Parts: sequence; C-alpha cells; structure tokens
Amino acid sequence: MTVNMKETLMTMKALAADNTELSRVQLAGMLFDVFISQRAHIGAAEEKEINALIDQLMENAPYHIREEIARRFADAYRMPRRIAMKLIYDSKELAMPILKNVDNLDDKDLISIIKSDGIKEDKQQYAKAIAERKEISEAVVDALVTTGDVEVIEVIVNNLGAKLSPKAVVAITSIARYMEALQKPLLERREATTEVALKLFWWIEQDLRRYAISRFYLVSEQIESSLASTIKDFLNDHANEKDNDKVMEDLAKWIYDHKAITPKVLQQVLRMGYFGLFKKLFAKMAGLSLDVINGIIEEPGGRGFAAACKANKIDKAIFISLLLLSRGGRQGEQNVNPREVASALAVFDGLSIEKAAVLLASWKLNPSYFKKTAETKIVKM
Repeated sequence: MTVNMKETLMTMKALAADNTELSRVQLAGMLFDVFISQRAHIGAAEEKEINALIDQLMENAPYHIREEIARRFADAYRMPRRIAMKLIYDSKELAMPILKNVDNLDDKDLISIIKSDGIKEDKQQYAKAIAERKEISEAVVDALVTTGDVEVIEVIVNNLGAKLSPKAVVAITSIARYMEALQKPLLERREATTEVALKLFWWIEQDLRRYAISRFYLVSEQIESSLASTIKDFLNDHANEKDNDKVMEDLAKWIYDHKAITPKVLQQVLRMGYFGLFKKLFAKMAGLSLDVINGIIEEPGGRGFAAACKANKIDKAIFISLLLLSRGGRQGEQNVNPREVASALAVFDGLSIEKAAVLLASWKLNPSYFKKTAETKIVKM
C-alpha cells in the first residue's frame, strides 16, 4: 500500500466515522478522486477497506446524498461496483444511467438484476437499460431474451454491441415471425444465417425477401422447402382448431396475403387433414365462391375439380394427388372409385387451359350454374 493511499484511506475513514451530511459528501468526493480523477491502483486489501467505507457511506444516507453520489459519478464508467449495485436498487432514476454506462458491472451482476425479485416496479425499464449497453455478452443477452419482453428484445436486436448466442437467435427468430419490427434488424445482423432467413422468409415483406435472397444466396428449392416448413409449423400450432371456421379463414387469409397459395401447399394442407382450409385456399386460388368449391368437390366424377385445376395450371401429378386427397373432405362417400379417377383424368387431359378458364369464368358469373349444369357442359366439351 502506497503512503499516498494510506493517507487517503485514513482521511476517508475519519469522514465515515464523523457520519455527518457534510462528511458524507466529502467522502463521496474522495471516492470519486480515487476511482476516477487519480485513477489510483487499488489492491485487494485496499479494495476491501474501500468497500467497507462505501457500505458505511450508503447505509441510511438520505436520498439527496445518494443522488449527489450518483451525480458525481454520472458520466463515469468506472463507478465502483459496490456503489453502483447499491444505487441500482435505490431508485429507477439513479439506476438507469448506471445500468447503461458503468463498466464495473460484470455479467453476474447484470443477470442478477434482470432476474431480481427485489425490483418490484418497472422491471422492463431496468432490462431495457441493460439492453442499451455498448457491449453485452451472450450470457446477458440470453437472460434478457428469456424475459420474453418484446420491447427489450427489439432494443437488443438493434444494438450491434450485443452478442447473440445461437440460442438467442433461435428464440428471437420465432418471435420475429409475428413482430415486424424485429425482422429487418435481425436479418441484417452478423449472427443471421441462411436458416434464419428461410424461417422468416414467408413472414416478411417482398423487399425484405429480395434482400434475404441476395444476402444469403437463397435458391428456389430452399424457398419452396421453407414454405412447406412454415405451413407445417403454422398448421401444427392450430391442430386442435381444424373445425373452427374463423380460425381456418384467418389462416387462409394469411397464406393468401403472403402469396403462398401454391399447388404443393394445397397438397400439404390436405395431407395434414385440413379439409376446410383446403377448400378456402382453393376458392381463393380459383377465384370462386366457397359454395362453388364445395359443389366441385362433392360432384361425382371429379370433372369440375379437373377443370378448376386445369384452369389454375396445376401439374397433372399434383392434380391426381389433390383429387384423391380431397375426397376425404366430402360429406358423403369418401372412397375413390377408379372410374371417377378415369373420368376426371379424361377431362383434365381433354381440356385446354383456355377452355378451363372459360368454364371458371362462367361459374364466377353464375355461382349456381355449376351445381345444375357443370357436369353436362363439361361432358359436351
């Protein structure tokens, strides 16, 4: 221990023992000089003595004294850890700048604050302040993400000094599907991967999709696989609501709005047993009313179904799959008669896309037309 430090400690002890308001202010000033102005080297023994003095200083000190201490260290990133931790639990106003700026708080300190039950109110503000630090380790980010607070997570994603662990990236990606504000900053981060881009692809806007394709060199096969995975996750989330018409209508609207209605998606939806959703999607693809689609599916022979698929340029192999799978959604007989398949195939092969489109146009103009005359008209054509 240097002579200079010995004298300083003796003076500080005397001020602590005096226990007056003035002595507390003077002690705070000396602590500031030791830690900030003089940048003195403090050994383990000295640190132990200084920590004891800090405890004396902070114990039962009036609020305005604690405020004065905080003011003196306001822009000082080297505020003593002991003072910082005591002031953090003192009040939100004192805590915010400390949590954002003080370097002497380690990961263990920050994580304990995030998880603390001692902070009863405005826990979000404490977490957001930590999320705004210039540098944040993966461990602290994990603790912040675990809170599930989307506002805190948004701050993290926009903070390039925060290091995201693979665990955090997975969690944030899941949340970003439903929170547009997270999507762009997440995809622009260094931790973003091709996997992240594909998981978000069908949840993001067109401009961001183009950015993802460019940055991660996405190809059509990956995008198609991503769509299948997205639809599967989406449907599994609503596995117990297949018969809920409103939920299925909302799902159909989401898929339509995201320009994700494709023949393969129709096939996937049927394979997962979502017959009601299939009808709604097929109606949107064909531009027909749900009543007409129901009539097409219920029609014996499957010829109207063949015409609708042909008009929408559905591949023959997928058409056959859709025909067979869609029979499970009929109200009456659900088994597939070989003659029905043959009849539907004959219409599919015999109709041009243009003629099939004319038929669909007539059903749009007269929705009742199909139920009464579609079979006859198709046979004649």
